[in-house]
Amino acid sequence: MKVSALAGLTMIGLIVATGAFGADPPAASSLPVIIVSGAGPPASVTAKDLAELPMTKISVSFEGEHGAHHATFEGPLLWNVLAHFGAIGDAKPRDQAHLAVLLTGRDGYTATLALGEVAPAFEGKQVILAERTDGYAIDPAHFRIVVPSDRRGARSVYDLVRIDVVTPSAARH
Repeated sequence: MKVSALAGLTMIGLIVATGAFGADPPAASSLPVIIVSGAGPPASVTAKDLAELPMTKISVSFEGEHGAHHATFEGPLLWNVLAHFGAIGDAKPRDQAHLAVLLTGRDGYTATLALGEVAPAFEGKQVILAERTDGYAIDPAHFRIVVPSDRRGARSVYDLVRIDVVTPSAARH
């Protein structure tokens, strides 16, 4: 009986995919997902790290490039992520007023929020780092920021890889 080259390649793919060559690949939840930086040293944050934070559920509607989008998202508040991983340190409200949060997606797309938008001492907007949408888990490579009161979805950065708390150049002393 002949085995075609395609069948052979399929079998090799099956062996690799099932880990039949030995050591299991690391669990996706243990791989770094997002770098969070600011006041302290940068933190490599995993899906497992984020799952330990309290979850918030929000429903949003906004206009995107392809029309209206309506969904329910769940994940930790951006403020809690920043605080937990040391990005805001012990910044007092006066200091928080001139800081910004720079959000970067895997494709290089960036958006910014004023830190005061998410700081409880100011607006306390319920911006989340979404891990679930409409009840379904989001692959950690596709986690996103969701800004609930935006009319347009441009600040909902997809495939989030970095969150940096920065001082905008115009606000530097």
